[in-house]
Amino acid sequence: MTKPRPRRARSEAEIDGPSWRFLCDATTPEDDEEYGWRLITLEYGDDGSPGVDPSPTGKTAKQLWAKYGQEIVKWWAGERPGTRPWCWWKYSAPEPRKRVGGVGTVDGNPEYLPDFKLPRADAFVAVDPSDPPTFESQAAYLKRLKLLLPGEEKRLTRHDFAPEAIEPKPPYSRGVGFHSRYERPLSK
Repeated sequence: MTKPRPRRARSEAEIDGPSWRFLCDATTPEDDEEYGWRLITLEYGDDGSPGVDPSPTGKTAKQLWAKYGQEIVKWWAGERPGTRPWCWWKYSAPEPRKRVGGVGTVDGNPEYLPDFKLPRADAFVAVDPSDPPTFESQAAYLKRLKLLLPGEEKRLTRHDFAPEAIEPKPPYSRGVGFHSRYERPLSK
């Protein structure tokens, strides 16, 4: 059974509910409907501009992650060992995930890695559908860089270390862009 997301006594001045859920990869369709612009501002507003609907705290996602990220990762690793939430990949991951196989090249900026330190699914050209681009799993990345928390590796299986293939999608298809991270399956 899944434990509830970490709850904490917090005032509106610290962090609001939609921003907290954004950091925890726990936004809901209701959040998208009611706070869509705020979520977009959190995702893309790290330049310090106020955005369309800034967080009531006035802080960017990067600033909020710096304050709450460690607490979130501890909870996250307990629930989903061998993985990390999207904000961790954006703000804390020290390097991109290694490509381990597959055929296909990234068209455009190979440094743009918006989803879990991987290129977007619509960024590949000249892909062999029978051998798509493959990258190390989150668990393999965390183990290689010695970033697993104490006791986390014991909870992983061989499957958690299996490479991840990126199934290329045509540009502008469903599941590419802002909401694509919500459509990626968890490793468990």
